Amino acid sequence: MNPTLVTVNTHSDNGPSRAVNVPLFIPNLDEVRALAMRLHADAQPYQGRAWGWEVTYEPEVTESDAEVEVADGKGGFVTEIMPLWMAASFTIGESGVWFFSLLWENGVDQPPVEFLDNRNVIDA
Repeated sequence: MNPTLVTVNTHSDNGPSRAVNVPLFIPNLDEVRALAMRLHADAQPYQGRAWGWEVTYEPEVTESDAEVEVADGKGGFVTEIMPLWMAASFTIGESGVWFFSLLWENGVDQPPVEFLDNRNVIDA
């Protein structure tokens, strides 16, 4: 891995923010996809680090009778029992710096939908 430059805005409490270019390492997306697919095959929750970046994997959740808090229209919430489905997901990186995610929104046996946030990567 070769370092690339990323633009990061600094936020100062005592003055204006400014953009600085910071060198960092961005992994090869094919290697990241391979890690995501291994974690997806295991279908177990995972939190850790890879290539120096925080990584999270959450398997698909399907519940026929989930307790869900729903707005009651009066400023409060009521508990309702309903079916719940959440797609399996994989994330790596930090939003606004460099971030990549996979979401199996069409089901665990379908290809995942990819999202790459590299808008601040200068060499992108």
